[in-house]
Amino acid sequence: MKANSYKRVLAYLVDIMIISFVSLLLTYFVPTSENYNKLNKEFETLTIDYRNQEVTMEEYLEKGTDINYQLNKEGVPQTIVSTVLSIIYFVVLTYFMNGETLGKKLMKIKITSNNDKKLTMNNYLIRALVIDSVLINIITIITILLFSKDIYLTSYNIISYVFSFVYIVSLAMILFSKNGRGLQDILANTKVISTETVEEKQEVLEKEIVNKKDSKIEDAEIIAK
Repeated sequence: MKANSYKRVLAYLVDIMIISFVSLLLTYFVPTSENYNKLNKEFETLTIDYRNQEVTMEEYLEKGTDINYQLNKEGVPQTIVSTVLSIIYFVVLTYFMNGETLGKKLMKIKITSNNDKKLTMNNYLIRALVIDSVLINIITIITILLFSKDIYLTSYNIISYVFSFVYIVSLAMILFSKNGRGLQDILANTKVISTETVEEKQEVLEKEIVNKKDSKIEDAEIIAK
């Protein structure tokens, strides 16, 4: 049975929070260079100067772009850690958990094949590349290490717009299409289904009926009084 669209969104938010928390813990132990800390202070000072109208918007954007570029370059180790963690979580762990992440398990949904074949890690990898920021992180790492600042900034802006569009389209497809399959599902030949049993759903329905009856009885007693 097709998974509830809103459960998919909630499961994804839970997964992102887990990834962000673990990534924060891991990157905490990755030493930052003196230059990275210096650039952070420069950006903070620049922001304060802009708020105090001591620099113009043009100066702020020009200097801010250059500082952010240097920060991203210095922060490549953290980006690599985050990317590897995403691959482990959304590809390897999901494969061994038979299509479930921690968020999906909590929401009682799972990834499965659209044609009833056994999913491989490649299927999960395709999904992660499309929807879990893995591809955009890989491209960011490559362009910032191998190309000039101008090429990096241009490619980053284009990629950001493209992936923003992909996320919006995928979300719309999940929420409003009949089969609930997003772009990542179509490309990876997957779908997300509910793992709730008929018995569990029946129990939930019965509880809702009982609660409604109790509510009506209470309302009737209040009116009678």
